[in-house]
Amino acid sequence: MAFRYVADIGKAWPVLIVCGGILPLFLSVIWLLMIRHFVAGMTWITVILFNALIISVTMFYYAKAGWIGHDAISVVIDESDPYVNISGREINHIRAVAVLMTVVMIITFLSSIAIVRRILIATSVLKVASKVIGEVQALIVFPILPYSILAIFYMFWFSATLYLFSSGQIIRNDCNANCCSYDLKSNRVNCDSCCGYSIHYTPHIGISILFHLFGCYWATQFIIACSSTVIAGSVASYYWARGEISEIPFLPVFSSMKRLLRYSIGSVALGSLVVSIVEWFRFILESLRRRLKLADTAPVSCMGKMMSSSSQCCLGCIDWTIKSVNRNAYIMIAITGKGFCKASAIATGLIMNNILRIGKVNVIGDVILFLGKLCVSLFCALFAFLMLDAHKYKSAHNRISSPLFPVQVCWGLGYIVATLFFAVVEMSIDTIILSFCQDAEEHQGTAQCAPPLLMETLDGEGETQRLTQGS
Repeated sequence: MAFRYVADIGKAWPVLIVCGGILPLFLSVIWLLMIRHFVAGMTWITVILFNALIISVTMFYYAKAGWIGHDAISVVIDESDPYVNISGREINHIRAVAVLMTVVMIITFLSSIAIVRRILIATSVLKVASKVIGEVQALIVFPILPYSILAIFYMFWFSATLYLFSSGQIIRNDCNANCCSYDLKSNRVNCDSCCGYSIHYTPHIGISILFHLFGCYWATQFIIACSSTVIAGSVASYYWARGEISEIPFLPVFSSMKRLLRYSIGSVALGSLVVSIVEWFRFILESLRRRLKLADTAPVSCMGKMMSSSSQCCLGCIDWTIKSVNRNAYIMIAITGKGFCKASAIATGLIMNNILRIGKVNVIGDVILFLGKLCVSLFCALFAFLMLDAHKYKSAHNRISSPLFPVQVCWGLGYIVATLFFAVVEMSIDTIILSFCQDAEEHQGTAQCAPPLLMETLDGEGETQRLTQGS
C-alpha cells in the first residue's frame, strides 16, 4: 500500500509543484499584505474563510468516499478489470479521513463561536505586528529566501525518496489462492493465479529510508528555525531602537542574518535537532504500538487503552512544550546573543514570571495565525483535489490509485510554506512581548524602549500594570 501511494506522488508531481509550492507562496504573500493594510478585518476574514474551507475539503472527502454523488475512487486498471466491483483499502482510508474531517469540522465550528468575543484582542495584537512590518518592510519578502532553499531541498529529497523506495528486490509471492492479480510481464489482469509481486528491502536500505525521513524533518525544522531567528533579530532591532527609524541598523534583516550565520547557527541547529529527536521518538513509539496492536489478536483491556492514550497525550504535551520553548529560545538568542541552553533558560524564566499576562495577550493572536496557516494549507488541499479530479489522473499511465496521499502531501507542503511566511507576524508578536518583559526586568519594572503603539495596546487591554508588577 505504501509503495502504491509513493507511486501516486511520482505520477502527480505537477500537482505537488503547483499546490505544494507555487500556490501557498502566492496565498501567504497576499495574507501578509492584507495584514499590513487591512489588519482590522483580517481576523474576521480568517475565521470565516477557515470554516468555509474545512467544510469544502470535508465535502470532497465525502465525494471520494462515495457518500455524496457518484465519484468514489476505485482500484481499477481498465474497464475489464475484475476489481471494478471490489472496494480496496484506498476507499477505506478515504472514508476514515472523511470521518476524521467531520469531527474536526464540528470542533472547529464550535471553537469559532467560542472565540468571537476574543477576536478584538487578536486585532489589537496584530496591529503591533503590522506596525513592525510597516517599518521593516523587508520582512514581507524575506521568507522567499528560506522558501527557495526548502523548494530546492525538497526537489532533491523527493527524487532520492523515489529511488530509495524503488531500490528493493521485486519477488513473486507464493501462489496459494484462486483469484486475480495484475501480471507485470503481460501487462494485463491474470486470473490463473493470485501470486502478485512484493518489494523486499535489505536492512541497510530500511535504515537508509528511516535516516532519509529523519533528515528531511530535521532539515525542515532547521531552515524554519533559521528563518524565525532572523525575523526575531530584525524585530528586536526595531524594539530596542524605540521604534526610531534612524536608530534601526541599515537593512536590519541582512544584519540579523549576518549575526545568525556568524554567532548563532550552532544554537539553532541544536534546537532543531532536539525537536526532531522528540518527534522521531513519538513516531517510532506510535509505529510500534500499531504493529503490536495488529499482531495481538486478544482484545485490549480498558486499562491498556487508557495507558496507551495517556502515553500519547504525555508525549504530545512534551513535544508541544519543547517546540514552544525552542521558539522563545530563538527569540532570546536573537536578543541577547546567548547560546541555546542559556537562551532557553532566560526565555523560560521570563515566561514563568509573566505566564498569565503573556498568555492573555498572546494566545488568541497565535490562534488566529494558526487558523491563517490552516486556511492556506486547506486551500492547497482543495485545489489539489480539483487538479487530481481531471481526466489525466483517472486514465492511462498517469492514473493514481487514490488522491489521499498527494492531497495530504500538498496540505503538508502548504502548511510548511505558510509557516515560513506567517512566522513574520508570529515572531514579531512574540519578540515584541518578550522584549517588553526583558526591558521591564532590566529597568525595575518600567519598560523604557516600548513603542507607543505597544503601550497603547497593552493599556487598552489593562495589561501594562500586570506586565510590569513584580518584575
